[in-house]
Amino acid sequence: MGRLFGLLLALSACKVQLSEGADGGLRSSDSGVSDATSDAALGPWGTPMKHPSASDTALSEDDASLRDDGLEMVFSIANAADGNLKDLYSTSRTSLVDAWTPAVKLSFSVTGASDETPRFSPDGLTLYFASGRAGGVGDLDIYSVSRTSLGAAWSAPTAVAGPNSIALEKWYSPCGGKYLVIVGGDIAEGTIGAAPTVSTELSDAAAAETGPFLTPDCLTTYFASLRTPPLKIYTSTRASLTSPWSTPVAFTEFAAIGGDQEDPWMSPDMRIFSFVSNIAGTKDQYLVTR
Repeated sequence: MGRLFGLLLALSACKVQLSEGADGGLRSSDSGVSDATSDAALGPWGTPMKHPSASDTALSEDDASLRDDGLEMVFSIANAADGNLKDLYSTSRTSLVDAWTPAVKLSFSVTGASDETPRFSPDGLTLYFASGRAGGVGDLDIYSVSRTSLGAAWSAPTAVAGPNSIALEKWYSPCGGKYLVIVGGDIAEGTIGAAPTVSTELSDAAAAETGPFLTPDCLTTYFASLRTPPLKIYTSTRASLTSPWSTPVAFTEFAAIGGDQEDPWMSPDMRIFSFVSNIAGTKDQYLVTR
């Protein structure tokens, strides 16, 4: 079953290459899909499928992010034995046609504090996440861990300079020398190393937002919002890093499966999309391809 699931993904996946980006880090580019390729040219999305290692009916899994090559995923599971605080887990596969491994708790995820909302760097060697390990009721701060190569052990977590404050911060997404992050229930934007400010273009004053994801060119974001219940995914674009964001519009491609939908992620070739839905009763991770 897992191998068949991987094969379905592979049939619609394109080769991903890495190149140096504007922020000095590695950026992803696809050898078969140009930046100008439209959603229409890529064709319709298929049917969302539950991730085989992140859809246990007895657990609540969410906050997933994949590595750019689609071979590794980190996500959170609410731990009922620890006050439903979240722990981070990982699952991987050796190729797009192989089965996903069983999920394993990451060694740096601690008991007594929530660890959640991971985002990989484009080269897969840094993982950003939110954690309550510093203490404070309802407080989350942004941390990072690094590794010397794919599959190597992660380092000890260190706090990320810039976004952290007495407020709740999560979903840190750096790109092009800037970053998006959730502060409280709003989407904020900042320059790496400096404090963020709430984006009035992306945030709704009367509703909460979560899960901002940036495409590799830093010009499109997907996020979830309660501005029109149920919780659904929205998208917004901008012409350049210094241009304003467009008015967010609902991303309704997967509305047919129902439920609250959140935590979007899309592969650099725009052919794999990941999100969370609670339609089955608990939160589960879904993957969809085209």
